Amino acid sequence: MFTSLLGLALVTKSVLACGGHGDHMHLPTKRMQPGATPSTTWPTVPLEWGNINFLHTTDTHGWLLGHLHGSPPEPNYAGDFGDFASFVEHMRNEADKKGVDLLVIDSGDLHDGNGLSDGFPVGGVNGQKSNEFLSRLPYDVMAIGNHELYQYSVSYDMHTNFAPRLNGRYLSSNVNITVQDGSGNMVSKPLGSRFAKFTTKHKKKITALGVMFEFTGGNTNTTVQKVAAMVNETWFKEAIKDEPDLFLLAGHMPVQKHVP
Repeated sequence: MFTSLLGLALVTKSVLACGGHGDHMHLPTKRMQPGATPSTTWPTVPLEWGNINFLHTTDTHGWLLGHLHGSPPEPNYAGDFGDFASFVEHMRNEADKKGVDLLVIDSGDLHDGNGLSDGFPVGGVNGQKSNEFLSRLPYDVMAIGNHELYQYSVSYDMHTNFAPRLNGRYLSSNVNITVQDGSGNMVSKPLGSRFAKFTTKHKKKITALGVMFEFTGGNTNTTVQKVAAMVNETWFKEAIKDEPDLFLLAGHMPVQKHVP
């Protein structure tokens, strides 16, 4: 895991520097996931780069260890979260060499599915610990998914703890949460941010939105507005008034005709 590897590096560094052990050295060992199987399929053609490029994740559901089984096709999905973090870093460096932009995007469903998210201690919150790994990655934009809405404790944790870590780029354009304000009144407000505007390293102006499909199965203190109604909101019209170089829609929404 990414945090674990960082922790190992720090521990190794402290061991090398500790006093009273100058007669021997503890050399770092190669980083690897012992249970991982090697991939069997590799790219056959060079990757084509554009002026703006994307790395996209979705529906991670706490699944940060990769697929460990040796039967196909799982060996090709054996990378863990540490591998992905390293991949992001290398791809960002490659983008810098080429003089192009690379945006890292996630479109929701961080919860429910794996013990790393679901196996929280008594009194804890589903996904709170596994989300600490995700918040360390340099995501440019993250959007909400329906699995952030089933339990109010999860929704509230995303609103109060996770979203602030992304400095306005955790998007919930059409999702609200009801919380208590400073006066003790219950108020409905965006769970994350409605939209985000930013400029890339190579001066491209981006307006990003994070839209949820018309989900009705969430907890009673969250609401999902229909997209047809959202586009008539004053905030939306203000957000799109100044035309950017790119509108980025990080939608948690299946590509199906019957899903509005």
